Amino acid sequence: MDITVSENPDGSIHVEYYSYVPSAPAAWAFVVLFGITTVAHFFMMFPMRAAYFIPLILGGICEAFGYYGRSWSHRKPDDMKPWIMQELLILCAPPLISATIYMILGRIIRSLQAEHHSMVRTKWLTAIFVLNDIVCFCTQIGGAGVQITGDDRIMKIGQKAVLGGLILSLVVYLLFIATAARFHVRLAREPTPIVRDNPRLRWRRYLVALYVECVAVFLRNLVRAIEYSQGTRGFIADHEAMLYVFDAFLMFLTLLLLLGFHPGLLIKRARRVASSEGVYGTLLSEGVETSQINLAEYNREK
Repeated sequence: MDITVSENPDGSIHVEYYSYVPSAPAAWAFVVLFGITTVAHFFMMFPMRAAYFIPLILGGICEAFGYYGRSWSHRKPDDMKPWIMQELLILCAPPLISATIYMILGRIIRSLQAEHHSMVRTKWLTAIFVLNDIVCFCTQIGGAGVQITGDDRIMKIGQKAVLGGLILSLVVYLLFIATAARFHVRLAREPTPIVRDNPRLRWRRYLVALYVECVAVFLRNLVRAIEYSQGTRGFIADHEAMLYVFDAFLMFLTLLLLLGFHPGLLIKRARRVASSEGVYGTLLSEGVETSQINLAEYNREK
């Protein structure tokens, strides 16, 4: 939060949106990076049947246009329009991306037929975390939106609302990581038949990727919370590099990891293995071992 409101000698109000001139090359670089990854996610959504990636795609669009707003601010640093554009979109894109992350875990659990290993029933798992994410989103977008008033009292209330939303998001992410880790440990200790008999599913790598994505967003929200707690002229707000290192890069890394370790790949493979179970009875009657059946079917479908 880098806006400063001061009073001119003639009594008029002067608003300074940045303590520096925003970098155009850095902004354009992330416009391109977020644009490419968002388009890639859009096209992957169809073969993966991953409609739950729609919030992430919307978040990627917000990120791209948010950094376009910063490139616009390079030309017009005193103009409110590009400032509010980048402030709203960059601040509120992560909750949209988080909504998709929250929906991934329940789908992985169901695809591995491991609902009994989850701390929370899968039908409530997504609802609980997404509902909390919506609250975080609303408080942040509402708090950021009132910044355009220019009223110092209202702006301080808005900053507190954004800070509250960020702190809530940190708590929610810690609970989510704990839930995923508990499931991971239980499944590793007591594998379900589909996991035990089909090691080539490689389900662990997708959970590890999920942890990294969660930590990236958590770190981003933590730095943002510190920024808002420092006020309008804190160290983080006064150094543009902090935005690109602890916000732009971390969110881009999240989108990139979700491309490389798209949960739809694991879910699709698990469903193929599960759908092959209809032929197990015939093969078992011929004396074929269970592990050989699962691997044979998995290789055939692959």
